[in-house]
Parts: sequence; structure tokens; C-alpha cells
Amino acid sequence: MREPKLDSLDKKILSELQDDATISYKDLAVKIGAPESTIYDRTKRLKEKKIIKTIVPLLDSDRLGILTTAFIRVSIDNISEIREITEQLAKLDEVLEVHEISGEWDILIKVKVRNNRELRDLEVEKIGKIKGIRGLYSLICIRTVKEDIRLSL
Repeated sequence: MREPKLDSLDKKILSELQDDATISYKDLAVKIGAPESTIYDRTKRLKEKKIIKTIVPLLDSDRLGILTTAFIRVSIDNISEIREITEQLAKLDEVLEVHEISGEWDILIKVKVRNNRELRDLEVEKIGKIKGIRGLYSLICIRTVKEDIRLSL
């Protein structure tokens, strides 16, 4: 995939939106030092180009009672089925990330659930029933030191 051409204004807009996605165009224009109409047009273009996928709040899972974070390594029977399997995994509400990986395992997923019992249920009742999955290996997080979705531009 070709890297998009972003100038310094685009990068400033993206950086500011990563810090506060609720900021108004007017306040963003003042903060960056560019006309509000320019900020609006640039932001619209960044959305159209899918550089800005969506704007969502970053929730505190602990405060919501979603206390267990786990990474699950997944092995599959046939590598030619990886696309179908990853698409099914991505549809599960508890699954936050799905990655095709190299090495002994084929897929790495990040999940968040309320507790270890929900993790077990997720693995047995949902993930384990997906056709083509051979094995799972869970890594349960003891403590999360950093969790962020912002990118360094």
C-alpha cells in the first residue's frame, strides 16, 4: 500500500484529533493557527481517504467492569482458510484486534472480557467452534502498563 501524502498541517490535525476527537473545528483552527474552513476541508478529505476511520471515545475497561485482557494465539488447520477464519474472529464483540502472524501460530487476537470465566466461555463457545481452528493458547494480562491507540506522526 502506498503511503499517503500528508503535509505538516494534516499531521497537526491528526495529532490534535488523536488527543481530543471532540474538539470543534473552530477550536482546532485556533490551536493549529489555520483558517476554520481549511481545517474542515482537510478533516473531510482525511475521512474520505479513510485515514480517519472513525471517531470513538477511548473507554476505561476497568471502570466498566471489563477486567480481563487476554491475547490468544490461534493455530489453524489450513493456511488457505486464514482469511475466512480471521473474518469470523473479527465479528466477535469481545475481540478487539485480529492479526495474521508469522511463526508457530497463525493468528493473534486481543480480547477483553469481564472475567476469566467469560474468557473460557469465549474460547469454548465461540472461538473454539469456528471451523478450521486447531488450537488456542491464551496469555492473560496481569497488569496493563500502557494501552493507547494514538499513532506517532
